Amino acid sequence: MTINDLEKFKKEHGYIIDNVWYPRVTKICEIKSKPALYYFYAEAPNFKEATNRKQKAADEGKIVHEIIESFIQRRQIVVPPEYLGIKQAFEDFLKNHSFFSRQEWLEKKIIHPLHRYAGTFDVLGELDNNFALIDIKTSQAIYEDYRLQTSAYLMALNEEGFFRDEKGRKIPLLKPIEKRYILRINQKRICEKCGAVMKIRKMGTKIEGGDAFCDHKFGELLGEWELKEFNNPEEDFKAFLGCKTLWEWEYRDYLKEIGYL
Repeated sequence: MTINDLEKFKKEHGYIIDNVWYPRVTKICEIKSKPALYYFYAEAPNFKEATNRKQKAADEGKIVHEIIESFIQRRQIVVPPEYLGIKQAFEDFLKNHSFFSRQEWLEKKIIHPLHRYAGTFDVLGELDNNFALIDIKTSQAIYEDYRLQTSAYLMALNEEGFFRDEKGRKIPLLKPIEKRYILRINQKRICEKCGAVMKIRKMGTKIEGGDAFCDHKFGELLGEWELKEFNNPEEDFKAFLGCKTLWEWEYRDYLKEIGYL
């Protein structure tokens, strides 16, 4: 491998924190097989188009995070018309749950000192009277794989008792994380004739249910949200560490060169 290869690997697969390189939680979790992702690639006309759609989904995710963060920060932003359903969905979530967060609890880095990994969580907050870790997704469904990622964040936070801001300063937790959730937020339109649901995403719309022979007339843009709690973090964390062991084996040559192994 060349120096450029090594530097690219370090940048794409990890973070440098306090002059130490750590692998990223999301990259470690990628080692696990994801059947839903295989189905996504199979549906695409070719690999290039699938890659383009994935990038569009990532870009959309950033915009959704920005909209939600603006609520938490009490910051006024102009929401693009094509994302008004996201705004509506989060407003409805707030009507149905007691939720409080703040600027310093958004998208901060964590490190697990013993297991030597790092990551960036989405949101910490008081949710229904529990201090919780919340991961925001725009996926079609809430997948079991998300247990691995969120358990890694939770265990690191509770192990260290603090997280790091953009300048690397350590911010202590108010108290240990008690619960972890996935908040899935999406947009849809409903056919006024047959009730079919058009799932709207930048990576491609999808129509579900209804009458396949209907001359659809889809209504206004609507938001939808789903909140799911994951219990048994210890069990999920064991699985995450199993992924980490396999990931280290897969990239052992790079990791030995870096000095991680």
